[in-house]
Amino acid sequence: MRRIDRRKRVIILVLGVVAAIALLFFINWERKKEVYPLKLKEGEEVFLSQAQEVNLVGWNKEGEKSWKLKADSGAQFSDRTVLSGVTLYLLEKEEPVSGVEAKELTIDNRSFDLFFKGDVKVISYVDGAELLTPELEWIASEKKLQAQDKVTIKRKNLIIEGWGFVANPDLSQIEIEREITTRFVGEKED
Repeated sequence: MRRIDRRKRVIILVLGVVAAIALLFFINWERKKEVYPLKLKEGEEVFLSQAQEVNLVGWNKEGEKSWKLKADSGAQFSDRTVLSGVTLYLLEKEEPVSGVEAKELTIDNRSFDLFFKGDVKVISYVDGAELLTPELEWIASEKKLQAQDKVTIKRKNLIIEGWGFVANPDLSQIEIEREITTRFVGEKED
């Protein structure tokens, strides 16, 4: 059996999450009671379905759980899917490796890009690192987490802050773009 490296597994997991969310809305849906015109104006989007207490699990090729997602609610539109109160766990050997928490997750239904908003927290269960930022993007074509906002990274007794970043989903590699400050826990800010 061929072993898939960690980075490829994380990429496969994130793409699986997107596919499962789309599937959820086709299986567990509730039609809005409005009548929509057959012809839409350019740029208009159509409401398709909604769900409460969303719980999804993804499986890898070996039959193991590879990710799990929980959300308070969600709605699917023609161009995007929006979930509220989101927690996404990436698993290895059915144990959490990393997780993302956010108030809202928007999925672009065409590109499968993910946009997390509202007190976003990424946690690495491998080394305990935490990444905090107001907004976060997963660009599917680049297979990276990124943002232009302020970021705070906590790893053991070290706190790193800056603006703009690119990171692997498991936080094994993080590049901060500008205004980087580093301090040890217990050190006072200037």
